[in-house]
Amino acid sequence: MKDEQTESKLRLISLQLESWKNLHELITYGLDKAKPIISVEQERQFTEVRANLLQETEHVLRELNLLSDLSGRAMNVLNRGSSLRAVRELSNDEARRLEGEWNGVFTKLGVAQGQLKSRRKALAEATPFAHFMSRLRGDRWWHSLSKAEYAP
Repeated sequence: MKDEQTESKLRLISLQLESWKNLHELITYGLDKAKPIISVEQERQFTEVRANLLQETEHVLRELNLLSDLSGRAMNVLNRGSSLRAVRELSNDEARRLEGEWNGVFTKLGVAQGQLKSRRKALAEATPFAHFMSRLRGDRWWHSLSKAEYAP
């Protein structure tokens, strides 16, 4: 069995995770003071990834019921890193905080993706008859991503 809502959330979270990976790659480059000067192209890439995350993060987090958990941390990362040059100028403590908050957002999104994949697998193994019978019994095992997602 396939659940379109689960598939949609998996597509959303995959795109979001890819953007967070791209942001991290650019932040890591920016923090490495041994690297050569930041090019206009790198700054453009950073701005593009950051703009995409600023536009999409709230929607994705709301769809995944993670808005209250991650919105503040995600916005802190995006606000601290206003440009690649600004990232390069962060103090060591600010850089550690930035990396810690990025890791918190990325880890939570990764866990949510794993839960969605687990749900997809459980649904794929379920027969339509078993699904129908569990619905008749009132079972809600297919709604186990988070407590906030399904409120009876």
